[in-house]
Amino acid sequence: MRRKTGLLSLPEELRSYILSFLPWRDILRCTSLCKALRQTYMSSSELQYITELGGQQLLPVSNNYICVSKRLQLLRDKAYAWFKFDIERSFKTISIQKQFYETTKTFIADGHACFWNPFIESVKIFPILPKPSQQTIERDFSPGSLCSVPNQNNIDIYMDPAQNLLAIVYAIRDDSFPSDEKFYIDLVTLDGDGTHPQAAGRTLFLSELCLPDNFLTQSLKLAVFGRHIAFRRTLPLFDETDEPLFKSIWWLQIWDWQHSTTSNSVLSSPITNQDSYYPMDFCFLGNDRFLIVSDSLKLYSIEDMSREPQLLASFMLPVSTMDIRCFTPTNDIARSSYPQIQAMWTSDPKNRLLALVIPSSLDFVVSTRIFFEPDFQGITVPIPWEDWGPSNTRVFPHEFPCRLGVSGNRALYAFPAAGAALDAFDIAAEYRLHLMDFSPLAVKHYQQGLGRLVNEPSTVETSQSRQTLTTSLPYVEFVSNRGFSYGEVIEIWLDKDKIYLFKENIDTNKLDELEVIEI
Repeated sequence: MRRKTGLLSLPEELRSYILSFLPWRDILRCTSLCKALRQTYMSSSELQYITELGGQQLLPVSNNYICVSKRLQLLRDKAYAWFKFDIERSFKTISIQKQFYETTKTFIADGHACFWNPFIESVKIFPILPKPSQQTIERDFSPGSLCSVPNQNNIDIYMDPAQNLLAIVYAIRDDSFPSDEKFYIDLVTLDGDGTHPQAAGRTLFLSELCLPDNFLTQSLKLAVFGRHIAFRRTLPLFDETDEPLFKSIWWLQIWDWQHSTTSNSVLSSPITNQDSYYPMDFCFLGNDRFLIVSDSLKLYSIEDMSREPQLLASFMLPVSTMDIRCFTPTNDIARSSYPQIQAMWTSDPKNRLLALVIPSSLDFVVSTRIFFEPDFQGITVPIPWEDWGPSNTRVFPHEFPCRLGVSGNRALYAFPAAGAALDAFDIAAEYRLHLMDFSPLAVKHYQQGLGRLVNEPSTVETSQSRQTLTTSLPYVEFVSNRGFSYGEVIEIWLDKDKIYLFKENIDTNKLDELEVIEI
């Protein structure tokens, strides 16, 4: 070999191979250095696939059975398909039997719907317009058949079709001490009644929880993310006369359910004289990060499940919150361990969206990249909103009764139609669906006439303190021409490449409907 051999003197396939080790942004930078590197990039489906994945903020899933050029074309089609979708025609409606909807919890995940009625303890699970190659699950648990443990009371469930998992929370109460309840979580397969084959055991056991005497009711939440399960109890406190104190305590436990039925990974709030009552929520941010959402956002590491989660950073919110809710489709992150379900890519937990909703006030769309920035790790004092929030979020006024949905880098929301005089309880109000894409490539490759590019800052005013918030996370937006009624936007989901709208028929003689809009 010559003593001084430069990159450009190498054969093109070697240049392509070397460039493939670079991050996607650096690959794009190299293409602007000279014509030779530009030509190398343009002739390499592998390099273009890497940059397309990075730009859409996705992670590849093993799919070597499909050639790179085909994967690249499918990925590009996916990126721009929603610019072409016709909300007037590309939808189907599925009739659904009445399930006492006013008392039913509804899940939409991985192309399946789940209706859970806790009062009669019935569950119905069925596929929604499945693809021919997709493994489907259909179950109908009659009242009382969900859990065979005697003297139990089913509390909550979580459906994860990607892992063929159904997690069931139930409580056993001591008749001698009615307030003394012991909680358990059973892990069974969705397509059968047996213990999940990857579970360390059928039942997860909760640590003992010391409770004060002055509590009366509680709220619960169960969530599954890959090999992790989290369960939270929130206990409002009351005085001796059963009057609310507007104070609460909460307790949360996390399991690695594939390796142990017990856990030392526990978080709780102190029992102190708090100034106010802050209900909390939580979500997973990947296999090693966990977020507590309350009066601030507290980021924890859950890499070591043998001990209490370790606080990494705390992010201040710009407004006080009496009730805040967190929405994130965790099933969109977890890689499928169910062999019949094939995937080509999945959203990157380091670059996706999180929805924070303060009812009757504000909706926050947050980029999760901020929770992986190394500059913020290990900071013990709360990070001010001004240092992290404006450039990593978009804030919208919360429009009753609309629901904000997120999936990967896309957000879906229903806003009142332009010029509509809106009353929060006006059932005749008209709404439009707004589909927003926050991926860098959508913003970079925006073309005039395909949606609307929003890269200028926007300002909203809080309903309580009249404080103004300015945020600037860029996105591309598509607004539906079709109008939607009040009842059609209360329950909406954005799940990968489909939009789901649940419509309840007031007429008890007619079936409810689930409308599916393909993107």
